[in-house]
Amino acid sequence: MLVSVIIPTLNEAETIQAAIKAARRDYPPDQVEIVVADGGSTDGTLDLVPEHATVDAAPRGRGVQMNRGADVSAGQILVFCHADSQLPSGWREAVIDALADPQVSGGTFQTLMLPERGFLLWLRNHMVFTADWRGLYGDQVQFMRRETFERVGGFPEIPLMEDLEMSRALYQVGRLVRISPRLRVITSSRRFLERGVLRQWLLNVRNVIWYLYLGASPEDIASSYRSSREEALCADD
Repeated sequence: MLVSVIIPTLNEAETIQAAIKAARRDYPPDQVEIVVADGGSTDGTLDLVPEHATVDAAPRGRGVQMNRGADVSAGQILVFCHADSQLPSGWREAVIDALADPQVSGGTFQTLMLPERGFLLWLRNHMVFTADWRGLYGDQVQFMRRETFERVGGFPEIPLMEDLEMSRALYQVGRLVRISPRLRVITSSRRFLERGVLRQWLLNVRNVIWYLYLGASPEDIASSYRSSREEALCADD
């Protein structure tokens, strides 16, 4: 069974090689396809993409980039991996096993945030989270069958919260799962370290509540969530 790993990128020269290497592992091309959906990188990201990965130019925006990557991919299963995330050894088998249950519509992994600095990040990295759709986000690597992706209409092409909306859509058509904590996705802690771990965690919780229950728009959330790196990207537009 072919599994397509779709990686949206925008100036990810520091992380793209590690993300692709972790996705590729020892899987041959007839088992794992890698598609890099780039939103216009100017830092040499695309020069670092190996020949065994497909590159597709897409309009900027994570939702539209992931949709574009899905369009050009060929896998029966779609795995959406952020460029600063790294899939663990054995990830393909775990995803296929999870989706073998026809009642399961999709899911994510548990995560390990690195670098791990301080007690709060250590504590967070040892927690095991449930599969409630309101807590399933893109940095945890979302996965689903292609037929399910098409059934729910793909990702909404909005400035932020496209991952949360995908989780909501998947919840509405089936059961969501998280892969065992023995196989954690490594994801970057750079945003937490930049703003402070507790402050960033509280901001994340506030934004989900603000969006789901208090009527905030994706644009409202995006403006409050950007890191200094993302602010610099916006300033370049």
